[in-house]
Amino acid sequence: MELNCVFFYFLPTRDEKYSKSVPQKMSYYMVPGSDFQCKLPMSQHCGRKLSTIDEQDHDAANRRGKINQILATCAVLLLSAACGMPIGYSAVLLPQLSDNSTEIPITVSTGSWIASIHSLATPFGSLISGPLADYLGRRKTLLVSVIPLFLGWGTMAMSQSVKALIFARFLCGFATGILGGPGQVYIAETAEPNLRSLLIGAPYVAYSSGILLVYFLGSLLYWRNVAWCANILPALAVVAIFCIPESPAWLLRNGHESRALQALTFLRGSEICAQKELNDMRQRLEKERATMKSNENIFSLCCQRVALKPLFIVIFFSLLQMFSGTFIVIFYAIDIVSEFGGDFDTKQAAIWTAAVRVVCCMIFCSILIFVRRRLIMVISGIGSGLFCLALSVFMYIRVGETKMPYDILVAGGCLLGYIVFNTALMVMPGIMIGELFPARIRGRTAGGVFASMNVALFLFAKFFPALQTMLKMRGVFLVFAASSFMLTIFMVLFQPETKGRSLEHIEDYFNGDNWLWFKRDRGYKTVKLMPLEPLKYETKALNQSVEHA
Repeated sequence: MELNCVFFYFLPTRDEKYSKSVPQKMSYYMVPGSDFQCKLPMSQHCGRKLSTIDEQDHDAANRRGKINQILATCAVLLLSAACGMPIGYSAVLLPQLSDNSTEIPITVSTGSWIASIHSLATPFGSLISGPLADYLGRRKTLLVSVIPLFLGWGTMAMSQSVKALIFARFLCGFATGILGGPGQVYIAETAEPNLRSLLIGAPYVAYSSGILLVYFLGSLLYWRNVAWCANILPALAVVAIFCIPESPAWLLRNGHESRALQALTFLRGSEICAQKELNDMRQRLEKERATMKSNENIFSLCCQRVALKPLFIVIFFSLLQMFSGTFIVIFYAIDIVSEFGGDFDTKQAAIWTAAVRVVCCMIFCSILIFVRRRLIMVISGIGSGLFCLALSVFMYIRVGETKMPYDILVAGGCLLGYIVFNTALMVMPGIMIGELFPARIRGRTAGGVFASMNVALFLFAKFFPALQTMLKMRGVFLVFAASSFMLTIFMVLFQPETKGRSLEHIEDYFNGDNWLWFKRDRGYKTVKLMPLEPLKYETKALNQSVEHA
C-alpha cells in the first residue's frame, strides 16, 4: 500500500502546486521509507511527508540509463563509420587507378569527378532525410540509408567504366546524406544534457574511423576488394539499429505516448524519471501547438527568429569551415602529402593523418564534457589558422630551393598540427545542428542544412585541382589560414554557449531579441550543471516545499 501511494503521488498531473514544488533540475527515483505514512484513501493525497530517497537505487538507475544511451548511440555510430568510408575512398581509388591506367583509364578531370561526386550526391539524400525523419521516424530513416550504401559499394566493386564508378560514388554519397541529419538529431533527442556533450560529437569519431579504416584497407587490398569489405559495417549497423528505441520526442509528437514512455524508460533507467521528463515534454509541446498558426509551413517557421538565428550561425560557420580545408585534406590527402616531396610512402602518410584525426576526435569529444564550446572553437580556429599560415610561409620560402630532409619534417609537422586543431571545427557543425535548432523544425531543417553544406563542399572539391594549379599548394594553405581566422571572429560574435544546457533552454535563448553573444541576457551567462551534492539535501528541500504546499 505504501509503495502504491508513493507512486500515485508522483504521477505527473496538471496540478499547479506540484509543478511548482518539484525542482526541475533533478530527476528522483522514489522508494518507500520508514517515515512514510499512508492512511488516506487513494483518491486523496496520501500524506504530506515524502519518503527518503534510496541513493543506491537512484545511482543504479542513473548508470543503467547512461549505459543504454551509450548503446543507442553506438548503433548510430556503426552506420556513421560505414558512411565515413566512402568519404576517404577516393584517396584510395584514384592513386590505384592512376598506377593501373589500362583497367579504367582516368584523367585529371574524371578523377576530380570521382572525388567530388560524393559531395554532390549527399545534398539529394539530405533533402529527403528531413521529411523521412519526420514521417517515418529517426530510427527507420537510419535503416533506409543502408539500402543505397549496399548498392553503392556493390556497384563500385563490379565497375568496369568511369561512369559506373561515378554512379557508385553517387549512391554512397546519397546514403551519407540520408544518415547525416537524422543521426545527429537522434543522438541529441535521446541523450540527457550532460551526456549529450560527449555523445553528440561521437559520429565524427565514427566518420574519421571509417576514413582511417578505408585508408588502411586501401594500403593492403585492391580497390575492388576494399569495396566488398566495406559492406560489413552497414550489415552490423542494421542489426544494432533494430535493437534501439525510436526517439521519444518523435514518438510524443506523433501521438505514440505509451511508446515514448517505454523509450524514455529504457534511456533513463527509471520509469519515474522517464514519466516526469515525458510530462515536461508534453507541456512544452502543448504550449508550442497553442501558439503555432495552422497555416504555417516550414518556410515561415524558418523565418522566425528562433530558427533564423541558428540557421545563420550554422550555415555561415559551415562555409568558413569548408574554406579552412577540413574536408579537402581528407579528399586529397595523398596528393597533398606528395607535394612535400621526399622519399616516403604517401599511403602510409595518409593513414597517419587519418589516425591523428581519429585520436583528436576522441579527445575532442571527451573534453566537450569539461570545456565550453566557445573556448574550444576559438582555440581550434586560431590553432589551425596559425599552422596553415606557418606551412604556407615555409613553402613560399622554399620555392625554387633544393629539397632538404628537414622540409618533410617541418611540412609534415605543420600539417599534423593543423589536423589536430582543425578536427574540432570538423565536428562542430553536427553538434550545432543537433543543439541549436528548435524542436518543431529540427528534423526537416537538419536535412536542408546538410544539403546546402554538401553542395558547397561539392563545388569546392570539384574545383580544388584548378585552385591548386592557380595558387599552388602554398597559396591554398594561405586561404585555409585566412578562413580559420575569420571563423574564429565569427564564433566569438555569434555562437552561444550550449554546454550543459537543455535543448529547451537553448531554444529560449534564440527567442530573445539579441543576435550577438555579448548582448545576451546575463541570466544565460553561466552554464548550470546537474547538482553534484548528496541527494539528502535535495530530499530535504523537496520535503519542505511539499509540506508548505
